[in-house]
Amino acid sequence: MNRIQKKLINNKISNDLNIYKIASFKRTFLDVYKISILRTVMNQLLEKLYFCGNVLDIGGGKNANYKDIINCDKYTSINIDKKIKPDYVLKVNEKFPIKKRIFDICLLFNVLEHIYDWNFIFNEIKNVLKDNGQIHIIIPFLYPIHGSPNDFKRVTSEYLEIFLKSNGFKNIKIYPLSYGPFTNSQIVGYRHKSFNGPIVQFSVILDKTFQKLFPMKYHKYNISSPLFYYINAELNPV
Repeated sequence: MNRIQKKLINNKISNDLNIYKIASFKRTFLDVYKISILRTVMNQLLEKLYFCGNVLDIGGGKNANYKDIINCDKYTSINIDKKIKPDYVLKVNEKFPIKKRIFDICLLFNVLEHIYDWNFIFNEIKNVLKDNGQIHIIIPFLYPIHGSPNDFKRVTSEYLEIFLKSNGFKNIKIYPLSYGPFTNSQIVGYRHKSFNGPIVQFSVILDKTFQKLFPMKYHKYNISSPLFYYINAELNPV
């Protein structure tokens, strides 16, 4: 386990997780020509995590575009889309057809913004998680409305902390993450397919420079204007 992985595991609302120690500048610069800054940074974060034990990927499946970068001991998935080839295909607000208390970890990668009724999904999560089991959430904040099939929510760190506490979770750690103000501005601004790649690459350079020259301003910006949140928490024993 490397130093970044230890910090992710051992590190409440925190700005201690520096995206520049997770996301390679070279890879980020090259990736943004074809995928969003949000996705490349999320992918690089997910690659750094190792999930010990039995993992339930809610919203995943064999054809999920991030499946190959999940590092875990045992993998099970559920999804409403059979094309993603999950282990279990469910309808919206259908109870999980899974035995209780069998998973060590539940992963929600870019899925909560597409779920209207969080209370229902978290009741199901609590049914299948073991006592002291972990939940890992990666959820966008500054990102345009997108389907799959619907897009319902953007929530703040305060909302996430209150919601998780009220649902029986402890040791809640919330990390606001962004590459910087220039890539954030680009992702919510007008984008044209002919010019988007070079513009984002230039934004990556500007953000890296900004972070190097003004680290304190970058950290303050990151807390107030995150591109996305990474959250982990543990379920209180019943």
